[in-house]
Amino acid sequence: MQTFDKQWNQVHGSRNWGRYPAEELVRFMARNYYSGDRSKVRVLDLGCGTGANTWFLCREGFSTVAFDGAFVATTKAARLCSELSTTASFLQADAGLLPFKNETFDVVADIGALSANSSAGIRQILQEICRVLKPGGRVFSSVLFTQSTSGYKTGERIDSHSFRNIEHGPVAGLGTIHFFTRAEIKKVWQNAGFEEPLIDVITRTDHGGSLRVSFYTAMARKPEK
Repeated sequence: MQTFDKQWNQVHGSRNWGRYPAEELVRFMARNYYSGDRSKVRVLDLGCGTGANTWFLCREGFSTVAFDGAFVATTKAARLCSELSTTASFLQADAGLLPFKNETFDVVADIGALSANSSAGIRQILQEICRVLKPGGRVFSSVLFTQSTSGYKTGERIDSHSFRNIEHGPVAGLGTIHFFTRAEIKKVWQNAGFEEPLIDVITRTDHGGSLRVSFYTAMARKPEK
């Protein structure tokens, strides 16, 4: 099953955003991978968008492969990395049908890509992530929207936690959006083959307090053989 929402072609084609890396990813990589030989750490930037996290991973010395379902996004990401004199491998792909061999990566970084899917798509993508990770490898996911985020339950209902064409809030106009619970993250990540994830939550307001932005971060390891 293809999981990429083609509405992201329009989003990335019409918006210039995502130039700076997610603070949560910077912290995760620093805590777990700064002490060793970074060139030996192979990272997959899942749903790289316009390259905000890709150039950071490259600049910090990690061996980085980045992909997105939107060709316009990977084009912008490659241009940004070139401007900043960093190098990554880019390709267009669907996160639910990853074109990589088993046990290829040490880390999969997901910053907002999983949230842009239905429940079924998320399950499929996580299984693919687990497949391409080496034993002991980690997946780090951020921007897993909570149900207290403005706009929840508006738009077209796809399944119990997924909606399309959100009518207002920070995710309006972004196609399909899934809103997670902590219990769901634990269950779905473990069902995909990961150890129990470590979960944190980040909440803030926007537009002078009129909007609420709330999302989980989750880190999970693929068990050693």
